[in-house]
Amino acid sequence: MDSTATRTLPFIYKYKNHEGADCESRQDVTFPFEQEDLEELVTKLMGQMDPMMRYLDENIRLEKELQAFVDVEQQSFMDDLSEKLLNQAENGELDLDAIARNTERLYKEELLQFADRVGPSDADIFAQSFHRLVHSSSLEEILKRERAYAKVVADMNELMESEVETLHHSLQQEMDSQINQLDITTTSDDINNLLAQQYTTHNFVRKRYESELEAMKGHQKNEYRNWITSQVGEMFQASPVATPLGNRSSMFVSQQPSMEESFTIHLGSQLKHMHNIRILSANVTALCSPLHAEESLNGLNMALGLYSSSLCGVVVLTPSIQAQANKNIIRNANKSTEFHFEQMDAQLDEIEKQIRNLSTEDSSGSGNGNGCGNESGNGSGSSGSGSGSSAEGSATSSPSKKHVPRLKTGDFFITRHSNLSQSHVIFHLISDEPINSPSEINSRHPVILGLRNILKTASRHDITTLTIPALLRHEMSEDMTVQWCIRRAELVFKCAKGFMIESASWGGAELRWAMVWSLKFDLNNQRFCFSTVQLLLPDDISESLFTTLAGMVPTVFHVANPKILVDTNK
Repeated sequence: MDSTATRTLPFIYKYKNHEGADCESRQDVTFPFEQEDLEELVTKLMGQMDPMMRYLDENIRLEKELQAFVDVEQQSFMDDLSEKLLNQAENGELDLDAIARNTERLYKEELLQFADRVGPSDADIFAQSFHRLVHSSSLEEILKRERAYAKVVADMNELMESEVETLHHSLQQEMDSQINQLDITTTSDDINNLLAQQYTTHNFVRKRYESELEAMKGHQKNEYRNWITSQVGEMFQASPVATPLGNRSSMFVSQQPSMEESFTIHLGSQLKHMHNIRILSANVTALCSPLHAEESLNGLNMALGLYSSSLCGVVVLTPSIQAQANKNIIRNANKSTEFHFEQMDAQLDEIEKQIRNLSTEDSSGSGNGNGCGNESGNGSGSSGSGSGSSAEGSATSSPSKKHVPRLKTGDFFITRHSNLSQSHVIFHLISDEPINSPSEINSRHPVILGLRNILKTASRHDITTLTIPALLRHEMSEDMTVQWCIRRAELVFKCAKGFMIESASWGGAELRWAMVWSLKFDLNNQRFCFSTVQLLLPDDISESLFTTLAGMVPTVFHVANPKILVDTNK
């Protein structure tokens, strides 16, 4: 069966607006159609209408007509596909053996009674063992072992940097002396040969240390995982001891922001959600610093939250090139062994491989590629891949050049971490804003839509603490005027508020994204969720501008009034 066959048809919805004028909304629909995409199509069509139409319940009639259109065209598509397959079977054009094998595979993947009888993988066993140990008296011993491993890797990194720096200094002196003797005792060919020799020597020393570091990290990871799984049996033989609970509010103790302010707000009309909005000034790399670089509670907090439903995420802006993360973050991630996931370099390599595959599919016209971040896609991947859009290659000056995959503005990819101090997940949002001069954008800008998709992904995968750049910049520049910063912050605040309200429909009544504590209770038919959303400002922002932007938060969001309870029994 041809599983890649698709059909795209336009859906035209005609209606009268609130002034009685005839209008229409148009949206292409691809078949075969997934029913869970219906609500997203309705949202896209409503986005083309006047906002007043939503208050007139036009979305209800739109959804009915779209559902009827999908039902008819889906049935027509399946009938045509079945007719095509029957004709191919009559003409002997079908590979019946391949169809049988594919059907068998689908049965094994979908139905439990036909699935292969396999046990949990080594990764599953390790994850369950670690989760049990961190909630026992073994937590302190786990942290001590991790610190010891991290110190060994850090010492080797320092040794490598020191030797490379010494070698570079000596090679530079040798090169300077040869240049001074140019046309006296040396020639330009001698200098070129010396340069090639020095490059080879420098590269050999660095590669030797990198190879030793990779081997050491692999040995530490295997030893650590074996030790974790072996400790589970001993844990049940010992008497239970209360778990040392970490204060989730201490997640930001080690790197104190220069300025910060917190607010309690509530969103929603009938079903209310309460959140703590925290606006702070800090360097984004401070939220992704090495976990065991210094003694703090970060190791305890990150360990307790690693396999929980209270994960921490940070949005980091990245230029629109290949899947290349912030170099400082990569350096921090490589300062210790990643025990639970792949090392960050391996995650980035896997993401680039997926992007190249998607670019190859797009260039050959074999399908509609799904990649990392835009609203139109739905692909997802492991080892740090995101979920979202198609990735396109950059234009080349010659058709003979190799197609280079390139992410678009608004796409994002994801890396997972257990060895960074304040982030389990990093959303690398593609944006050319940090390298361009400040410009005016609106709520339909790809970066804003990419931020919406990040919140959508977070709401579906228990990313319960999320930090977003409030100015869509990580550093201040001279051309960022006060008025521009106010307009940009107001746009991001309002869009974030709208996405938070919209997230209730993504996650339903049990939505828990951006919650530091899973504390929920009902009072007078109102649902309260104590939560924290981080609005990150550059660390070099002025105090007066920070005060101005912090004062905008109560204006954009509704600040919750405190409830005073009086005991009438006294």
